Amino acid sequence: METNIRLVMEFSRGIDALRNYDYSKAVFYFRVAMNKHKTDPQARARCQAYLGLCEVIGGMKERISVIEDAHHMSPRDTCILKVLAYTHLYLGQRQKGLATIILGLKLEPHNQELYQFLQQIGYRQKNIIPSLQRTNRINQVLGKFFRRSYHNVPVETILPKVA
Repeated sequence: METNIRLVMEFSRGIDALRNYDYSKAVFYFRVAMNKHKTDPQARARCQAYLGLCEVIGGMKERISVIEDAHHMSPRDTCILKVLAYTHLYLGQRQKGLATIILGLKLEPHNQELYQFLQQIGYRQKNIIPSLQRTNRINQVLGKFFRRSYHNVPVETILPKVA
């Protein structure tokens, strides 16, 4: 019982450090939590995903493989998919990020957090000018002009509400 409380505390401290943009401290807490989560593979995968996010955003490592490994360990966890999508967007891989979010929506069609995240990154389904087709060049140019980039989406949007 005490170990579960300590694991949640370490993970919560890592989330708080990530909210405060202290990536080296967050990496430390997520490593500690990941090493303590040896019996629960889903919790270990989630800790590993946030660890990879801290490493990519903090500039410690420019590789996404840590998060992809976490996704392979727990492929149905939409929290890990949000982290993976955000990291793809952060690295400028918009198509991979959108594909990851859509995969999460296929797994959990009623997940409102994924829909909000999709909306925050500027993904649109309606035409800018409704009378023109979506494939019209004017709609495409205006869509790119009004679309938000990943820089407008803060990291807090993918963090769990209650750690």
